[in-house]
Amino acid sequence: MANWFKISLILVFTFLVNFSAFAQVDEVIDSTLEEDEVRPVKALPDDIYKFGIKLGCQFSTLTGTENTENTFRFGINGGVYMRKKFKSQKWGYQIELNGSIRGGGFNVVKDDDYSALRLVYLDVPTYLFINLTKDENQKILFGPQFSYLLSSTLYKGSSVTAYDKTPRVNDLDVLACLGYHYRLGHVSIQTVCKYGFLNVNNGLIDEALPKNKGGSMNNLVFELNLVF
Repeated sequence: MANWFKISLILVFTFLVNFSAFAQVDEVIDSTLEEDEVRPVKALPDDIYKFGIKLGCQFSTLTGTENTENTFRFGINGGVYMRKKFKSQKWGYQIELNGSIRGGGFNVVKDDDYSALRLVYLDVPTYLFINLTKDENQKILFGPQFSYLLSSTLYKGSSVTAYDKTPRVNDLDVLACLGYHYRLGHVSIQTVCKYGFLNVNNGLIDEALPKNKGGSMNNLVFELNLVF
């Protein structure tokens, strides 16, 4: 699992390097201007580099064989991104660094049963995108997401009371992502469906009911974001 975490760090480093290179171009331009010259509005055209933020919400659940009484849970997510087009102008890539609150709910058969699992992740989606229109207002995005677990909380009963112990959940997950991006002027709407390949169940909590069977729990997420 440590290898996946290293990969996530490498991707974050790549993002920062690209951002740093873009900032250095600005500095070079500033240093070459005379006092009476006007600084260019942008160092690079928008259709080559794009940096911004994204904010949104999501509905998530945990599929698999461990607990089939799963329901969707509401969560939030947000972060920063860098987008760059390839020379073809039609294709490109987008790297993001996000935080998200997801997990899943479960139908309670008995009031002592666990009813929800909240998972807080650091996410690094790495998308390829293809422009569907000449004005580049519509895009299809696809690619993997590497996620590192920051915290987990298991709740029980209809009153949604948290257990005192931290549930055992695997730290790392890799998700397949497919999304649609639509630009509306200065803001875009982005919807993404994500499915986790890895089983995140590592035993939860021993005294939690129903007893853990060692079955699978896989993240399933539907996101709706505003991208600036």
